[in-house]
Amino acid sequence: METKYCKETPSNQTAIDIFQGAWLSAFPEEYQLTAGWIRHFDFSVEPRVKWANSILPSGLNGRSILELGPFEAYNTWQMEQLGAKSVTAIEANNLNYLKCLIVKEITGIKSRFLYGDFIPYLEQCSERFDIVWASGVLYHQVEPLKLLELISKVTDIAFIHTHYYVDEVIKKDPGLSANFIPKRNTIATHNGFRARLHYRSYKIDKTGSLFAGGPDDFSYWMEKEAIFECLRFFGFVEFQMAVDDMTNPNGPAMVFLAKKTTK
Repeated sequence: METKYCKETPSNQTAIDIFQGAWLSAFPEEYQLTAGWIRHFDFSVEPRVKWANSILPSGLNGRSILELGPFEAYNTWQMEQLGAKSVTAIEANNLNYLKCLIVKEITGIKSRFLYGDFIPYLEQCSERFDIVWASGVLYHQVEPLKLLELISKVTDIAFIHTHYYVDEVIKKDPGLSANFIPKRNTIATHNGFRARLHYRSYKIDKTGSLFAGGPDDFSYWMEKEAIFECLRFFGFVEFQMAVDDMTNPNGPAMVFLAKKTTK
């Protein structure tokens, strides 16, 4: 990042313009700001937080939440709108982290944003959270089994939005299959749980300001049933599905809550 000086009157817009052209999300209309073009802060466009709020007894109100990979903090903002007691959000991408701080400054949310890798954070974490929010992160992992176990150690409720691997779907789509390299697939074992993992290369320039992937050059996708089996292995017993979309253009995807108790 290069040093720049602003000669305009200080405003919310000048803060946003530090990353001009690098925003994906549009701010809520009441802020009258120009940023990205997708209305992620709008519950009707980005409904996942509202869905979780409707499913959980008493919703998100009064809950402590650990958010993995907040991107541009729109889910974070939504959680506070619905009464979350506290949100700790961990972002490894330096540009996205700074954008989150700008969102915090403009909107006045109280959430705490941490810069770094959430894997070592979870490994060292002695705190427990009411909910771990893992939206769009599992399929970016090199060790997805490890992530699911680490989540299980700090919460009884996990929200997960992820893509998953379906052989017949991926192979029929040249745009999807081009990124997968079957000869690099592996059978992984983590603390007693074993699953087949499917190698996916990013095959893109990761330095772009809108890149929303993981820190490595590749990741491993899990199969749908393996995800649920892994969560069961590490203590989750109830699953509530919001979305299971085999036709998602970026690959089969699902959104669900996993709980350790049926209460």
